[in-house]
Amino acid sequence: MFEKWNDAFSAPLRRVVDPPSPVLVDLNVVLAAVAVPRRDAVSMRAKSAGLDSAATVPGLLHAWAGCNTRAWIGWVWFAIPTADRKGWVETWQWCSAHALTPNGSDRRER
Repeated sequence: MFEKWNDAFSAPLRRVVDPPSPVLVDLNVVLAAVAVPRRDAVSMRAKSAGLDSAATVPGLLHAWAGCNTRAWIGWVWFAIPTADRKGWVETWQWCSAHALTPNGSDRRER
């Protein structure tokens, strides 16, 4: 994942997390909505089967990378559930540290 990143500094700006660490991912932060429509303007289909972009879900943190703004981002695997919790979409994504919380739970739930 970091093969093309030349880092000549003494303090590392990247770190692989091995084994991956369980985290909770705040999708409200990761998938910040541009605009929130009125509740009655959203179809029942989207309310029940659309992806839940406001959930907090379990994930696995695989790496950290430092940014030029002094912020850190994490390379995380997680699943975004549908609003009715009958389905999900798995994804890998860089997430701000602000969106991640350590998850002491050993359970891996969807």
